[in-house]
Amino acid sequence: MKKIYLFSMLAAMLLTGCNEDKFLEEKALDFNSASNSYNSVADFDAAVAELYFLTREEFYTTYDRTTDLSKHTDMWITADPLQSNVTADLSPSGAMAKFYWDENYKLIAQANTVLSRLGSASGLTDEQKKVYEAKGRFFRALGYRTLAYLYGDVPLQLTEVTAPKTDYSREAKDKVMAQVVEDLEFAAANLPEINTVRDGEISKPAANMLLAEVYLATGANEKAVTASSAVIDNPNLKLMTQRFGSQVNEPGDVFYDLFRPNNQNRASGNTEAVWVIQFETNVDGGGNNTSHFFWNPGSFWGERFFAPQVDKFQIIKPDGTKLQLFNWPIGDMTGGRGIGTHYAVSHLYSGIWADDFNDMRNSEYNWPRRFKIHRTNILDENPELKAAMPDGYFDLEKTVLPAGWSMETGFGGGVNATTQLPNRFMCGYSTKMTTPFHYPDAQYQNKATYQLAGTGGKTYTDQYFFRLAEAYLLRAEAYVNLNQPAKAADDINVLHNRAQAKPCTASQVNIDYILDERLRELTCEEKRRLTLVRVGKLAERIKKYNPYFTAAHSADSKDYDAHFDLLPVPQSAILANKDGELKQNPGYEK
Repeated sequence: MKKIYLFSMLAAMLLTGCNEDKFLEEKALDFNSASNSYNSVADFDAAVAELYFLTREEFYTTYDRTTDLSKHTDMWITADPLQSNVTADLSPSGAMAKFYWDENYKLIAQANTVLSRLGSASGLTDEQKKVYEAKGRFFRALGYRTLAYLYGDVPLQLTEVTAPKTDYSREAKDKVMAQVVEDLEFAAANLPEINTVRDGEISKPAANMLLAEVYLATGANEKAVTASSAVIDNPNLKLMTQRFGSQVNEPGDVFYDLFRPNNQNRASGNTEAVWVIQFETNVDGGGNNTSHFFWNPGSFWGERFFAPQVDKFQIIKPDGTKLQLFNWPIGDMTGGRGIGTHYAVSHLYSGIWADDFNDMRNSEYNWPRRFKIHRTNILDENPELKAAMPDGYFDLEKTVLPAGWSMETGFGGGVNATTQLPNRFMCGYSTKMTTPFHYPDAQYQNKATYQLAGTGGKTYTDQYFFRLAEAYLLRAEAYVNLNQPAKAADDINVLHNRAQAKPCTASQVNIDYILDERLRELTCEEKRRLTLVRVGKLAERIKKYNPYFTAAHSADSKDYDAHFDLLPVPQSAILANKDGELKQNPGYEK
């Protein structure tokens, strides 16, 4: 009887007492794993740090993608012979389409993991959970906002994916944007105030900045006024109107100070910064270095692409002798180690300043057009040339070469001596991308002469993602949409007053005026393609202002078609989604 009873007990245990999956499940007792890594404040801080990293990676520290969101717009000419072929750039199999798709879905996936794990996090209080939810939802909204602007309809995934999924479909852009708004409204209500967070962290004003923008994108103009006003009226924020920071005792102006090393964060006294992307030079994970060239990831290469390469600029004597006036790379106002692959279209260089060339944002510190000659012996040896430049400067606006003299680029292309923007090697540029006379010590080959190392070309400053000045422009845009141009002009004139510029009038203000004002205020800060797509002006303004997209520019030029306003869905995503359909955007179908 005992044998029968024992056998029955064993059988019952085998049938009901052993869950094979649980039996085989590995218990992480002395190491971190997906099952035990989302419980404490430290765990979630680490997870959120990845969200900041992915944002920096997308917009600032991927070399090949540095110029993507500003080229093919109304700002820059992509210089010969490095012209960018729009058809190749925007191909479904091209790197650009794949990069922004992949990067934003990585950001969204990480945000969804944070959000999905909060419910089971026993190490957090309810209030802490609410703050981490706000952070996760902010970054998810940022990812979906960028995807919707760039691609239109996109797959909408709101939970952590824990198993392979190959049956996605595209959701309507309106539905995606509605989710973005919902996430940002939660973030704006529950993120900490800006004066309670560390430099570089998101806060209520950052959420309200992004919320104001997406309200504009969805036509909710009254709400955009409210959200942007929440930033403008925040007692912890104020435009900087007096000289400040690391170079306050050197020549410059307050706008120049905003972009000098160590001046971007609140710790420097800057009350204008809303959200600043953090860089530390030669620190592991800091995102900037002085020893690596461009094939190494992690640095912001703004200087390399947007500042001129002055050593290639030459003066040609009537007998054909070529004179090189400038050394390179030199850490002065000539542009560091720039190579000028993107230089200002005429509208950016001169058109937006036509009404007031003396606007502070166009000063010699912020848009240099006058360059000190390094090789003064050449002037001494050529009296005719010295007479044209008696102060030892080549001035793009004023210098007139002697009769029979001309200028040439390093690639042998002749240019007219009286033409503005002669070439990529001698052009006005934004000093936001450079740190004249204040590069890291390790970047100098000879600090006494400011000669730089060949590994230069990076921008050694923290970068504004949101700055208070933009809140005024967002509100002005909302007022224009609400047919209240006088209020829009009032907001713009706050910036004009700081810049000691002529006030604008209500009759001047429309959406194009605001887009020009964004160029004056936010050049090299805003991601221009996102702005122009959001307001439906990309094709119009690129055709109007960018000569690359006219057949007369060069044989390689491409007419810009409106279908380029959306990026193609990357072919890699279409092929990977084998059990569903990701329909290609119009104009890119084979």
